[in-house]
Amino acid sequence: MASQNINLFQTKTTIQPLLEVIERYVKTISVVLLAIVFSGGIMTGIAFYVFGQQRDAMDSERQQLLAEIKNNVAKEGLFVMIRNRLVAVDKIMSTQVSYAPFIDTTIKIIQSFSLSSFSMGGKNSLMITVNVTTLAEAVDVLKTLMEMEQKKEITQPMLESFSLDDKKIQLGLSYTVVL
Repeated sequence: MASQNINLFQTKTTIQPLLEVIERYVKTISVVLLAIVFSGGIMTGIAFYVFGQQRDAMDSERQQLLAEIKNNVAKEGLFVMIRNRLVAVDKIMSTQVSYAPFIDTTIKIIQSFSLSSFSMGGKNSLMITVNVTTLAEAVDVLKTLMEMEQKKEITQPMLESFSLDDKKIQLGLSYTVVL
């Protein structure tokens, strides 16, 4: 008996010549495309890893710099405070009168004799009282006073008072110190 089944599928297909050429290269092209996608994925992964490492390094450097800035803020505050105080000290020093010239001239005048009073007046004037034991020592003190005036170390020397007791001679002198 004859088969009653009808085979609608063709056992052999007719392929167009262009598709035949493409079919030969499909397997090769698919392997090449798979290799490109796979290597692209690996390259992307490597890029993410490298950029992630750089980001982490930059983040750690940023944290370190922030900590350094926090430390330097305190130091800068101290520097600003010191600078402001130095400005105030500079103002004080510019208005401050040095007593060194007054003391130096007094030491030169009294030499090794005893000083019983020392007072400063306005405009660099000074009044001292010196105790000596002999008239020769009193003359030496006055002679030193005159020499200092000639050297322009002092101006306006004056013998304000002179007293003679049994054991001592007291000279009251005034002069202006040249600064």
